[in-house]
Amino acid sequence: MFKSLAKGIKSLDRFGVIFRPSVIDMNPEYKSIIGGIATLFLYGSCLAYFCYQILQWQGNNLLPKITSIQTSQSSKYFKIEDSISSIFARKNYRKDELDPFDPQNIILQPILSKFSNQQLVESKSFQFNTKSSRYNNTEIILQDLDLNLNLENSINNPQIDYILSFGTCIKEYLQEGQQCANQTLVDIYMKQQSHAILMNNYVKEYNPKKMKLETVKKQFLTMFNNDTTIYLQNQIRISKTNIDDGFLFPSQSYSEFPVDIVIISQSIDTQSFSSIFHRPTFLVLAYSLSEISQEQFIEYPKFSEVLADIGSIVSIILVFSHIILLVNEQKLEKESVQKIISMYYPEIVNIKFKSNWYGKIIDVIQNEISIDKIAFLKYYDEIQRVARKKLNMANIIYTQAKLQFLIQSTYTQSQIRQAHQVGIKLQQFPKAQDQSNIEYIQRNEPIEHIQIHDVSQVDSIELNENSSIRKKVALNDNQKYIFIKPQNQYHILNDEDFHLFTIGESIFKDNETNKWDPYFEKNYINI
Repeated sequence: MFKSLAKGIKSLDRFGVIFRPSVIDMNPEYKSIIGGIATLFLYGSCLAYFCYQILQWQGNNLLPKITSIQTSQSSKYFKIEDSISSIFARKNYRKDELDPFDPQNIILQPILSKFSNQQLVESKSFQFNTKSSRYNNTEIILQDLDLNLNLENSINNPQIDYILSFGTCIKEYLQEGQQCANQTLVDIYMKQQSHAILMNNYVKEYNPKKMKLETVKKQFLTMFNNDTTIYLQNQIRISKTNIDDGFLFPSQSYSEFPVDIVIISQSIDTQSFSSIFHRPTFLVLAYSLSEISQEQFIEYPKFSEVLADIGSIVSIILVFSHIILLVNEQKLEKESVQKIISMYYPEIVNIKFKSNWYGKIIDVIQNEISIDKIAFLKYYDEIQRVARKKLNMANIIYTQAKLQFLIQSTYTQSQIRQAHQVGIKLQQFPKAQDQSNIEYIQRNEPIEHIQIHDVSQVDSIELNENSSIRKKVALNDNQKYIFIKPQNQYHILNDEDFHLFTIGESIFKDNETNKWDPYFEKNYINI
């Protein structure tokens, strides 16, 4: 099982090296178990990182490229449909604490005024029945504003601003279900040392992960007293956002939203706005578009960029493959040299090396007996040096050349030329029809006595001079005669010759070895 597992791991090796002799490639790719393990690890890491990056990209976890710049503008129209501000009184948890925005007892009445080119166009009140989630007080919500910025203050395109003022209650501006507080409640509230008002401004922010706009709340605290008016200038800054979320090619969408509100605060006399609102005011909130806008460009990573990022990391991971290639090259050379040595010195298989943890040879054992390490390693280094030379293509051609000269010293050129047309003949198989006829004859003819005679004892007249093997069948007296020519002294090539000088093929047949030849008898090794 371990051999099968090792073979399977070895087949996975993608860092196989090719043995390259000096002239031409000789052997196929060399693969090792180390290379197979490295292939699993490196390619598995690359695949895991690829899947991880794709999942991150699909989940919008890869940060987009965001570029923001601020620009100035002299003209701009923007309609605010959602809530832009909410105002409510901070609760002090006192017994005499009053809600100044209670619709049944209004102490500070909110009035929204529209201005065109700094001129009052209209003023109106509105319903405010919402309760604050934090203090359970009445909350004033401001929304649906048509703002226009025009620094030239032209008549055809005037600048539109809004002011939300809080002052004494005027019955003319009361809505259905609303009522002004009596003077006693007003005096109690005004006698308090300070009055804290909380204001929440709502802006938008694009969430690149969720790919949608989200509302962001910014809270501001202000305090006023009976003698002063707090003036808050709310400059609304608009963002023009260009979003490119194409898969492979650009796919752009545009959106505009309030991204920030800049608040400028100052204190003035309570009578400063009396001529405009015809009542004492204590808190004034002005809303206008800012001259400064933000342009934002958001570009999500495209599939090609994700692949490029994956490729850069994968290329770094595969740098380690060069180490595996070097290991395989060394193992290939070592095994090739070892095979060459074992061809010439079959007894080398009986040599065992013992090494320490970092690979240094500490002992050499031959046939279970420890031998002189220094002497053997010196001898072994020499035969390794020669074996490396034998792997060279030039040495292989040199060996073939010398073998040719030895052959020419034994055979003539005419005989060598004839060798080009000498080969092993394929076995002869009978035709299907002939075989059936032979079987038919054998089934129907009686088995008779067959006499075999040596062709040398037969009169030469009966033989055909043009045939090397002659068969003659006589039918007289129901007797059959087969005449066979005696075997000559020349060897006929057969299938067994094809297996000669082939690594891994059986050399001897039926364990019969020719030990009578002195050369083979003196150099015989039992392996």
